[in-house]
Amino acid sequence: MSLSKDKWLKYRFLRSYKPLALHVPETQRMTRNTFWKLVRKYTHVIVKPVWGSRGRGVIQISSIGNNNYVLHYENIRTTIHGKEQTYRFIKRKIGSASYMVQRRIPRPTIGGSPFDLRVIIQRKRNSAKWVVTGKVAKVAGRGYIVSNHERSKGSLLPVPIALHRSTIRHYSTQHLLSKIQRVSILSSKRLASYFPRHRIYGLDIGLDNNGKVWIIEANLFPSRSHFLALRDKTMYRRITDFKKS
Repeated sequence: MSLSKDKWLKYRFLRSYKPLALHVPETQRMTRNTFWKLVRKYTHVIVKPVWGSRGRGVIQISSIGNNNYVLHYENIRTTIHGKEQTYRFIKRKIGSASYMVQRRIPRPTIGGSPFDLRVIIQRKRNSAKWVVTGKVAKVAGRGYIVSNHERSKGSLLPVPIALHRSTIRHYSTQHLLSKIQRVSILSSKRLASYFPRHRIYGLDIGLDNNGKVWIIEANLFPSRSHFLALRDKTMYRRITDFKKS
């Protein structure tokens, strides 16, 4: 398997960089011990495959008290009593695949559905300057936790419109956009020190209910399909132009 697709490696690399550490949610390789440690610490966690993509195999687990746990997989919620039964249910779902367990970021919502952002950062050939060339809000489909629009039948929105319609509309859009920009450029510079030949990154960025920016995931081979699906093709054209230049 290519190291560029190893989510655990990219997580550790971003988290170990001091200027970014506070923007990367705590994550562990999935074992029985690490899973329950993070559930105790955060109440809500996400388990996801180290090698997965497009929201496949992602499960959210919430502790709701009295030894009861709610598991949210695809658009199905299941309540299970008991730690042993809960862990057994998860293991049946994930099999022998390598998984990580991550603190769940409480994302803001639009019409009751959580959303996060896909941000594209690129540099031109023979240039060290990183530029944010596209960003789009991915709104999860009804009943889903994953925001991948194909998987959850969700929707895509320009980021300023999404922020204006969301539960964090009271925060300054300009201020949020400038924080997203700063964290995205910092992430690209950090990743470039490990993947020096790479010229494009796609970040999945989450905002929490306090407007804090979180790096959920970094992709080295981001799809342009999100931007092609928007009515305004300006960002799609800019990303394509940067790839060629």
